[in-house]
Amino acid sequence: MNDANNAQQAGVPGTLGQAPHAAQAVTDQAADGATSAKNVASGIAGQATAQTSSLVGQVKDKAFAAASDQKEGLADRLDDLAHAVHKSGEQFAGEQDWIASAIERGAAGLGALATSLRQNDIASLFGQAKSIAQRQPALFIGASLAAGFAVARLSKIVAADVSRDDLPTMPEVGHGGH
Repeated sequence: MNDANNAQQAGVPGTLGQAPHAAQAVTDQAADGATSAKNVASGIAGQATAQTSSLVGQVKDKAFAAASDQKEGLADRLDDLAHAVHKSGEQFAGEQDWIASAIERGAAGLGALATSLRQNDIASLFGQAKSIAQRQPALFIGASLAAGFAVARLSKIVAADVSRDDLPTMPEVGHGGH
C-alpha cells in the first residue's frame, strides 16, 4: 500500500491521484458541451423565430393586398344591395311606413358602409372593427350574426327577383274584441 501512495503522490499515470483531476476534466468538458449545445439551440430557435415572423409578415401582407383588391368590388356589391333594399322599402311606403322607414335606414347604412370601404384602407377598417369588438364584444358578435342573416335573406330576395305580392305580409292587429 505504501507503493500506491508513493505512486499517487508522484502523479504516475493510472494511479488514484489523477482520478479527481480526470473527473473534474470530464465535468468541465460536459459543462462546456452543454453550454455549446445550449448556444446552438438558442441560435436555431432565434433563426426559427425570425423566419416564422418573416413568414407571418408575408402572409399578412398578401392577405391585406388580396383584401384591398377585393375592396372595390365589395363596395360596388354593397351599393347594388343598398339600391335593391331601397327599392324593396318603396313597396311598403304608404301602407306600412314603419317598415319602409326601417328598410330605408338599412339601405342608407349599406350605402354608408360601401362609402367607408372606398374611403378607408384595409388596415384602418380592421382596426375599427377590432376596436368595436374590444369595446363591446357582445354587440359586435350580435351585429355580425344579424348582418350575416340579413345579407343572406336579402340576397335570396334580390336573387329571386321577388315581387311585392310574393313577400310575406304582417298580420293586421285588430282593435275590436273577439
